[in-house]
Order: sequence, then structure tokens, then C-alpha cells
Amino acid sequence: MNKDILVTILEDDLFSQNWMALLLVRDWRTRVIAEFGTRVELCEFLEKEYAPFDILIMDVDLFGEIYSVDDICDLLSDKAHSAKILLTGVEPNPRIVKLLDNDRVVGYVLKGEVGYSLSWIISFAFEGHWIFTPGTFSLANNLNLVIPENRLILDGRKKIPGFTDHESEVARLAFIFSLGRRDLADELKISEQWSYGLVSELYTKMGLTDIIMGEEDLFSYIGENQIIRNHFEEILAEIGTSKKARDLETLAYHLITMPEIVT
Repeated sequence: MNKDILVTILEDDLFSQNWMALLLVRDWRTRVIAEFGTRVELCEFLEKEYAPFDILIMDVDLFGEIYSVDDICDLLSDKAHSAKILLTGVEPNPRIVKLLDNDRVVGYVLKGEVGYSLSWIISFAFEGHWIFTPGTFSLANNLNLVIPENRLILDGRKKIPGFTDHESEVARLAFIFSLGRRDLADELKISEQWSYGLVSELYTKMGLTDIIMGEEDLFSYIGENQIIRNHFEEILAEIGTSKKARDLETLAYHLITMPEIVT
């Protein structure tokens, strides 16, 4: 990928807004340029100046029945803005799923089904895929809507293969939240020395060093899907043969947050 994917977030729930920003900041493919809690704030921002961004993450639960995705689409068009819109919600909404025929909308996903995979979803949408999660795809099918041919159905709730629940928790704290070893020890109520050993054990269990050195086949770990393979080939090209902690954590982050592509 030759450029950062520039993302703006429209989300009134501060927890959700911060969670999305954290996941996107942690990924080298995505960069958050603005966050808004109301549609008015977003519109004022767009009215004042041309602010380039590629994808707007828009919470469809934000304004209830008076909420209008079309208004935002029209404003972006008036400003000759090229941004695409990814719609997010808590429950699948028939009124929202019918917007999939709007050329500016590139997906409708449920927050609980996105899990840790938001940056993956953004990168797929940026590449031209139309993104569903299982709940929104099921609703679109039930309504007999025309499904875009370029669709991807993604589930971000995939468990980390071969990891216990406790190991999964530690891995996410260490790699998604990028906690230092001392902070990780405090969070898990263990000694700092033990936290170093625990993370090293996770590196070994995931085979990260062996993968980077070409001694273990990454693709036997991630499966056969070519779309996922293409992304990891790009990631490995960025890392090269580096064994630095930062690069190992980058690879671990992408493995941990990788979604399942539902057939």
C-alpha cells in the first residue's frame, strides 16, 4: 500500500470512538485525522475547509429516526469530496441496509462482529470491496436485496488458534494495546520478569521469528484465502527480515486482529 488510508470517525459514544481510534492508530495502514461526536460537528468541519480523507466511519445509531446518511453523502458531493462511507451499528437495521445501493457507501458492519479487525475492514473497503459482517449480510439476504458482487463478509470475532483464553488476553494486551512489559505486569498482577518471559513464550508459540526468517510458512497459519495472503505478503515486505521487537509486534498485531472471511 503506497499511502496511509485517512479515516474520519463520526461516533457519539466516547468509548466506541476511542476504541476505533486505538485500533486504527495501531495499524500502519490507517491514520485517523478527525473524530466527531455529532453530525453537526462533521458538517461544520466540511463546510470550513476541504479536509481530505478516504473513509468516513459513520455510526447509524447516532441520530435515531431523523438520522440521514443521504444528507452526509450530498454534502460530500457538494464539496467534491471523494470519501467513501462505512456504516456501523449495534443491531442490523432494515432501513440502513437498503442504502447499500448508494455509490458512496462501501459497507455496513455490526460493532460486535467487527471485534478487533477494524483496520482490516477499512483496508478492504479502501481497495474496493463492499463490506458486510454476518448480521448485516443475513439481513440483506432476508430482504432479497441485490448484493454487490465485490462483497466481503468479515467476522472479526475469530479466536487466536492454539491459544488459551488467558494467552489470548495477554497477547491482545501486549500487541494491540502495545503495553510495555512493566505496564503489562501491573495489569496482569505478575512480576515484570515474568511478563518478559510470558511475551517471549507468545512469540514462540506464534512462530513469529521463524516466520520472518522464512523457517516457518506463514500461510499454513493464516489459511488459503488469497485476499488475506496478499495483505500478509505486503506486511512481510514492509518488515523484511527484521527481528526487532517493534516489527515482531507489528506482525503479531496483524495475526491477532485478522478477520475470518465468511464464504
